Amino acid sequence: MPLSDDTPLLPIPRPLVLVVDDESSICTVARLMLERAGYGVDDAGDAATAMGRALRASQRYSVVLLDVSLPDRSGVEVIPDLRLATRGSPIVLMSGRAEEDVPDHGAEGYLAKPFTREQLLAAVRAAAALTPQ
Repeated sequence: MPLSDDTPLLPIPRPLVLVVDDESSICTVARLMLERAGYGVDDAGDAATAMGRALRASQRYSVVLLDVSLPDRSGVEVIPDLRLATRGSPIVLMSGRAEEDVPDHGAEGYLAKPFTREQLLAAVRAAAALTPQ
């Protein structure tokens, strides 16, 4: 049966990214870059807040951007719990250190800080492509 002109269409949700970093400037810059590229963004300044947001999220995160150094837990330490809370969302670890300085991190991607818009979007798109949405 064809749709009539007055049949309401369901909105297509924007891909949603969770940015976890205790530096508010990183969260703000990432939010601006991602929103301009069409993403929805949630952010958190520590692991506990990130876990709470993940457990209450109304849609699955396309990607989680996770800082290595958080005030309450290390980013590497929180990866398994965050992966469960986000129902398997891919995780991109962020750090001002080189990736080889964070061995065996277990994330799907790595983003060196500071980053450009192009580097951020490339990391998010590559990680999102690893998991069916």
